[in-house]
Amino acid sequence: AAGLPENFKIHKSTLEEIEKTSENEPHIVETKNYLSVSKYYTNIDMADTIKQYYNIFSQALSQTFPSDKTSFSEKDINSMPKGYAISGFYSGAGIFKHPDSKINNDITIKQLADFSDVKISNIYKNDKQVKEANDLYLASGGLIKGIKSETFGLSLDDVKKMYSHNENNWQFNPDMSKYPKNENGEYSKEALFMSFLKAKNARILYSPNTALNPQVEIHNTAVAKDSFGGIGIYFDDIMTNKNNFKNFFRYWAERGIANAELYAFEKNISSNAMLGNSALDYEIKQALSNGWKASDSLINSYADELINRLDKLGSLA
Repeated sequence: AAGLPENFKIHKSTLEEIEKTSENEPHIVETKNYLSVSKYYTNIDMADTIKQYYNIFSQALSQTFPSDKTSFSEKDINSMPKGYAISGFYSGAGIFKHPDSKINNDITIKQLADFSDVKISNIYKNDKQVKEANDLYLASGGLIKGIKSETFGLSLDDVKKMYSHNENNWQFNPDMSKYPKNENGEYSKEALFMSFLKAKNARILYSPNTALNPQVEIHNTAVAKDSFGGIGIYFDDIMTNKNNFKNFFRYWAERGIANAELYAFEKNISSNAMLGNSALDYEIKQALSNGWKASDSLINSYADELINRLDKLGSLA
């Protein structure tokens, strides 16, 4: 039902662990307590959740290994990229009745993410690329989508940590005795998948067949009506039409997106100097309250700088 390869086996206890995790996330427990209900979900489409996760996981492994590889040495795992960015990800939070949204209200009411159309949009071979990609995402005010490095849990440290079980933690802790190393001390593909799920907290993903407790659904519907959709433009689209990105960025910059970043750029303040700088935060707020506004030339120069950094991202060593 999940579309997994025949030789790829997930133990029943893992599915039970995913269900346990889904009912014990802090915000879900808070909602259940508020509504005085014992169950948040009345039905979970587990097969579809696994299918969506496995789709991204297999894309990640295929960047380095053939699809029929079933065991991985420590050297294999260390040879994988340091980071991955994804496109096509939809969050179920904050998109209720947004006029430009491609997602129906059901996903927002359920407050679940949809990974069904996710593709790996960028591969980062080293830590410098990961850092620059994340810096660019922040520097754009979050407007550049499909560039931020996502946590996939596929480092050797991540995989090794899976074998340290924590019974008292509400987070995803599968029984790793069901996924032992082979006689050569290599990790199974399933073990890597468990580490991947751990990185994503094994959260339930959207399916029309997943159903909420009726009281939870009424509550979430009321909350969702006050939410709005996010904005952004994907990395791949920027690189094929850079002028379009400049126009897009200018439009939102004129409406206050990336004000802090533009102010720092004008004053020649580095992004590192902005982190945790409360004095600078106060200075920017004061400047805005006194009428500071990014000029057209500043916005254009900043957009050119972002594009220049995007061009160089892949060549960072």
